[in-house]
Amino acid sequence: MRRVPIIPTETPASYPAFWPVLAAIFLGSFAGMYHVVSLNVSLPGFIDIFDTELRIVQWMLTGFTLASGIIVPVSGFAMDRFGCKRLFLLAIGGVTVSSILCALAWNVQTLIAFRIIQGLFCGLIQPVSLALIYRSIKPERQAFALSVWSFSTVLGTTIGPTLSGFLQSVDWHLIFLVTAPVGVVAWAAGYAVLPQDRGNAQAKLDWLGLLLATVGSLLLLLLFGNMSHWGWHSPLTWSLLVAGTACFALFIVQALQSEHPLLQLGLLRNARFALSLTASLIMSFALYSVVYFLPLFLVEMKGLTPFQTGLIFLPAAGCLTAATFASGRWYSRLGPVKLMIAGGSILFITTYYFSGIHAGTSLTAIVVWLAIRNMGTGLAMTPATNASMSSVPQESLGHASAMLNWLRQVFNAMALGICTSLFYSRLAVHQAEQPYKEAYVHSMHDVFLLSSFIVACAIPVSMLLGRRQTAASFRTSKGSESL
Repeated sequence: MRRVPIIPTETPASYPAFWPVLAAIFLGSFAGMYHVVSLNVSLPGFIDIFDTELRIVQWMLTGFTLASGIIVPVSGFAMDRFGCKRLFLLAIGGVTVSSILCALAWNVQTLIAFRIIQGLFCGLIQPVSLALIYRSIKPERQAFALSVWSFSTVLGTTIGPTLSGFLQSVDWHLIFLVTAPVGVVAWAAGYAVLPQDRGNAQAKLDWLGLLLATVGSLLLLLLFGNMSHWGWHSPLTWSLLVAGTACFALFIVQALQSEHPLLQLGLLRNARFALSLTASLIMSFALYSVVYFLPLFLVEMKGLTPFQTGLIFLPAAGCLTAATFASGRWYSRLGPVKLMIAGGSILFITTYYFSGIHAGTSLTAIVVWLAIRNMGTGLAMTPATNASMSSVPQESLGHASAMLNWLRQVFNAMALGICTSLFYSRLAVHQAEQPYKEAYVHSMHDVFLLSSFIVACAIPVSMLLGRRQTAASFRTSKGSESL
């Protein structure tokens, strides 16, 4: 394999002020995450607003998801070429302008087009803001900064659906305009406080790698998004699976042979990066299964409204926030391994509990177990991310962040597609023997049971990270620890 010539990015001799930098990153990340989930509840309302059909308005979500998914692999090159600060300002400015354009849309077609543009910029925000944490903040404070940054994701995904549903009842344009002031403040703060990093004018884009990554991501995201409708016996399912897998296989070959790879896959030779990334991907499987199916259970089996369902999840969101901040505080003392094992164990136990819920399960029990489960999420996921990012050389942070976010996005889509497909296939089996409601509950049991055993695999993977290490000891100045 030919080595990639890398021009190192200089580590700041003196870091800028902690809170101003973190505030800029936080606000930018929040603005991006809000628009990722802002239409999850309010989407059906656009059917009446534009006098159209669900299959049309669905592209407001599908187009956004595909656009954000295919842009993430490019972010590593873009950070090398233009620098993190410039790319951050571009992403925030793009999200703000595209949000205003969405509010000005005059029909559903233009709104879909503007949402696709918005998805491109939102796809850049997460990887570039994550890389900025490790380029702009002192190593000893990075774990805590990561927990604050993670809270922006929690906040955006928690209040996004509820807020957009309320704003749609007032004026649907406000759904998109509400983040415009946040975007302006984030852009101004980023321009003023983020350290200027030099881009590498010699960086070249691997066009063949970009084509393969884009087509592969597009095919697999389409597959996982429609798997439950098409089923495993559909020729379309297998065609997209084979074609998407082939594109990724060719992308790997191209990345290993290229002098200027789109993503530095050699980072996966770093044992700590690869193992912590693997653990976080496994745990995300259980996260998405419960987050997606439990609200359906509450609506279908308990008869709750979407608003009441949101209230059920609020205590869990508070526990997630507390556990996320706690993991940031404890990281330097306990290290990632203990936190990931503790969090993964809680995730396993609580996910297994949900494999036995039924229509008679009390709302109090659901609230309590959700809260405990989110404590496990907060304890495990932030240390896993920090263990990954703090284990790579400074000059590879952009590529590490891009790879981490890209793989998570594809894997999360895959997890949701597999769980949804399993649910409907098991529902057909159970309905042949049971009434609909009982079949519905037992199908959810099957999904949660599978998720619990999958998340259990994250515990031995976490153990492989080895003995307790501090955040500072995870930083390697050069090279990688081989697997």
